[in-house]
Amino acid sequence: MLIYHLNNILILIWAAIFCFKKPSKKKNLIFVILAFSQLLAISIFRYKIGYDYNMYATGEFNMHMEGFETLQYKDWEIGFVLLTKVLGLVFPNFYYYMAFFAVISLVPAAIFIYKNSKIPWISTVLYVNTFLFFMTMNFMRQAVAVSLVMLSWHFIKKKKFFKFLVIILIASLFHQTVLIMIPIYFIIKMKIKPQGMIIYAYFLLIFYISSTDLINILTKFLHEEYNRSIFVTEGISFVYAILPTAIAIIAFLLSKYTINMSDENKYLINMTIITGLFFITAMRHGIIERLSYYTLIFFILLVPEIYLSIKEKGFCITDKGIKRLANKTQKQKQIIASLVLLMILGISYFSFIYGLSENAHGVVPYNTWLSA
Repeated sequence: MLIYHLNNILILIWAAIFCFKKPSKKKNLIFVILAFSQLLAISIFRYKIGYDYNMYATGEFNMHMEGFETLQYKDWEIGFVLLTKVLGLVFPNFYYYMAFFAVISLVPAAIFIYKNSKIPWISTVLYVNTFLFFMTMNFMRQAVAVSLVMLSWHFIKKKKFFKFLVIILIASLFHQTVLIMIPIYFIIKMKIKPQGMIIYAYFLLIFYISSTDLINILTKFLHEEYNRSIFVTEGISFVYAILPTAIAIIAFLLSKYTINMSDENKYLINMTIITGLFFITAMRHGIIERLSYYTLIFFILLVPEIYLSIKEKGFCITDKGIKRLANKTQKQKQIIASLVLLMILGISYFSFIYGLSENAHGVVPYNTWLSA
């Protein structure tokens, strides 16, 4: 467990050195390289870390022995099976295979954060503390799909649906759950207004009423291993829902007067609201958490936007608030923004510690194959 806390401390040290004062693209790039090099090292050298580690180790061996006579293995998607068989011809042992998936999961995340986050160090801390990093060491097939969803952000912003769809269909060859992003593409275009929140609340209510039967029906056709399993019958802790739900509420409250409501920010806010809904429903059915990763990756871009908006305009949710903020100095606005950011990072770290205590994704205790 110590290695994960040291990782967080080092990320903050790199941030203090390169990002806190007079940040620049060059400094941000150095920070991202250092931070994600640590994550790559932890992931590449891990041994039996992640609940699904042994399953993928066995699968890689079996698929390599089968050769190309069949492209089927369990109910795994054909893209992952084919890639595994190809890698079996290239890499001499399983450790290189795991290293390859660490690279294609984490390098896209590093590029995504560097290119799209206005404050990369904040997004990186949240990437770690909200278990997106741990997910890559456990849900390997889904981690590839999430990486491709990050690539699709460019086409979401540019409103190029066909190119977005092509990427999602390719991602579905690694994990079919990514198809949820197709309806989400249209949902996030909804205006951030009270009427929209009513629609979200309505669908949340409908889902709560019919969720068990609906999920059992779906898992008869997709990923049958989850049908009537504990992943359907039991939920995750409410602790994991606190941060995304709180950010969704804050973003909604600030959307009228504080946050610049560009299309990009509208999409990010809607993604975050959907993430909050996913985590709320996951409190009843743990399997829903798997859907949340596709929108959670955009949540880490919104938090820097919230911080910078408050820093510029103050925390303003009403017309009267605008008048009061008019008399506040820039230093006072900076203090308010910093307090909000500290609260967000504090909650994220509390969630991180709680997750480690529950051994989220099976990452504790950490072991390396170098000493195995």
